[in-house]
Amino acid sequence: MFYLNSSVLAGYFMLSLLQIVNFGITLIVMLNKLKFLGNLYAYKLRTMLGMKKSNIMAIINDYYRDEFQRLNKEDIAVILPHCLIDDKCPARFSKSDGVICSKCKLCGCGKIYESAEKKGYQFYITPSVGFTKRLVQRKNIKGVIGIACDYEIEKGIHSEKITDLGIRVNGTRIKTQGIRLHVYDCIKNSVDWDKIEAIM
Repeated sequence: MFYLNSSVLAGYFMLSLLQIVNFGITLIVMLNKLKFLGNLYAYKLRTMLGMKKSNIMAIINDYYRDEFQRLNKEDIAVILPHCLIDDKCPARFSKSDGVICSKCKLCGCGKIYESAEKKGYQFYITPSVGFTKRLVQRKNIKGVIGIACDYEIEKGIHSEKITDLGIRVNGTRIKTQGIRLHVYDCIKNSVDWDKIEAIM
């Protein structure tokens, strides 16, 4: 007759338990992905049907948050749109880095720039989405704290560049945390500056 001693039984039990836990974790990850992708497609469908939209920025932020927080700070950029700078801003423009903030205090950009520097993030003010995409590729950015208007958010979602692996930018997958601008206005726009600080 064949008998298993207690240590062998305990080993089998632990192995089975680990397999169950591993399966459970895999299932949770898959369900989160399905929920995220479902929310993205539901958002697109609701838009097409003219129905009230969900807060897609909150859904995207929640989904990417854990992976975003695991990134090295030097691989993350705070990217602000040019519409947030004051019309009397003395900043100069650089073809490689966008608007070079002079921290003049005419708008909130300088304060965010100082916070980004202290915390080890890259900081940029960009004139367009196309410039931002090139910047992300050129600077090898892996994470973005980005600010955008509803128009740009809609464009991004409907271009199908948002996936469960990150937002596709020129072949790179970027993890983001985003904040909506208050209005769709390319000049003298506004944002919740405290919210940017909170994400940083």
